[in-house]
Amino acid sequence: MMALKKLFPSLILYFLYSVGAIAQDNIKFNTKDTIAYNDVNSEKVVALGSLIESSFNSRNQDIFISKFYTNVFIKRILDINTSIAQNIEYIKPFAQGIQEGLNKFPAEIITELENGAYYDFVNYRYDDSLQTYYILFRLYTSENGINYHDYRIHKKEEKMLISDAYIYLSGENLSKSMARLMGYVMPQKKILGFIKKSKREGANDLFKALQYKKAGDFQKSYKTLNTITSEISKEKFFLIFKTIIASTIDENTYLNSLEELINNYSEDPTIVLNKIDYNIYKGNYFEAIQLLNQLQENTEDDFLNYLKANVAFQDKNFDFALNNYDYMVQNYPNFFEGQAGYLNTLVMMKKYTEATEFIDTLISEGYERDSLINYIEEDDAYGENILDILVKSEPYKSWKLKTAN
Repeated sequence: MMALKKLFPSLILYFLYSVGAIAQDNIKFNTKDTIAYNDVNSEKVVALGSLIESSFNSRNQDIFISKFYTNVFIKRILDINTSIAQNIEYIKPFAQGIQEGLNKFPAEIITELENGAYYDFVNYRYDDSLQTYYILFRLYTSENGINYHDYRIHKKEEKMLISDAYIYLSGENLSKSMARLMGYVMPQKKILGFIKKSKREGANDLFKALQYKKAGDFQKSYKTLNTITSEISKEKFFLIFKTIIASTIDENTYLNSLEELINNYSEDPTIVLNKIDYNIYKGNYFEAIQLLNQLQENTEDDFLNYLKANVAFQDKNFDFALNNYDYMVQNYPNFFEGQAGYLNTLVMMKKYTEATEFIDTLISEGYERDSLINYIEEDDAYGENILDILVKSEPYKSWKLKTAN
C-alpha cells in the first residue's frame, strides 16, 4: 500500500492534451500585477478562498473557471518562455489549449470529492517580495495522500482572481511547468527561413507516456518513460511524473523512482512530499516526522497532525500517535479517519475500556451503533483486522451486550 501516493497536477496534463486545439483570436491582459496589503483586500481574498471551497463542495465548477484570470496566466508563460511568442502560429492553439485545460481541472477535483476526497481552503498569506496574496488549498484522499495548490491572486479592478498556482507535488508554478513543456514541443526560432531545431529529444515519447497515463495504461506509460535518456529525463518535472506512474505499478518500482528523484535533487526543498514518502517506505520514521514538521511550518496546516499520527502509528510510537489523533478528533470532528486512528491507537495500547467509551462518544455524536460495530469487527481488504483484539476483549463484549437494546 502506497504511504502517501500523490495526485499528479492534472491541470498540466489537460493543457498538454489540449495543446493542438482550435485557435483563440486575441490574448489580452492587465500588466499590473501587485496588490496592496490591507484589511479590505485581505477580506476579499478570504472571501474568494471561501467561495471556491463552497463551490467545489456544492459541485459547481463554473465559479472556479470564472475566477481564473487566464490571460494573465498566459502572459506569465510567455514571459518565462519568450520563444513561444516568436512562433506566432503556436500562440493561438496554445491559448485555446490553456482555456480548455482550465475548464476541465475543476471537474476532476469534483470527481475526487465524489469519491471521498477533501479540498479545503487552508489559509491565505501575503508575499512581500511579489506584493500579492496567495490562497492555499489542501487536496487529500485516503488512497492518494496529500497535495497543496497555492493560488496566486491578481486584482482586476476590484475583483480578486487567480492567475497562477504553485503545485507542491511538482515543486513549481504551473506557469513555469507549462513554459518548459511548451518548449519541448515547439521548434526553435527560424534562422534564414529554416528551423534551427525541432522538438527536443525525448519529447515525443514523453507525450506518448502522458497519453498512456490518460488512457489508464500505466505499464506502457512507465515503460515509455524508461526509454527516454535525453536531458529531459533528468529534469525534476519528468522525474516527479515518473514517480507518479511508478506508484501505480508496485512498491519496488515506486521506491526506485523515488530514489532516482531524490538522488538527483537531494538538496531541493520543493520535493518534500516525495521525501516524506521515501522515508516512510525506508522505515525512517523520525526523518519523516521532521519533514512533516517542516511542511507544517511552511503551510501552517494543522491537518498535518493526522499524517504525523499515521507515521507514529507505523513506528509503534503510540503515545505520540494518540496525542495527534486526539488533536484531529477535537479539531476535525467530521473527519472519521482521524477518529478511527484514535480508536485504533487506544486498542494498540490495550486501553479497551477507553476504546468502548470512545465508541459511545461517537454514537452520541451521530454515528450509528451497528455501522461502528461493522467497522470494528469486519476484516479489511487484506483479510486482516487490527481491532480483533478489541472484539475479543471483555470490555467490548460487555459494551456490546449492554447496548444491544
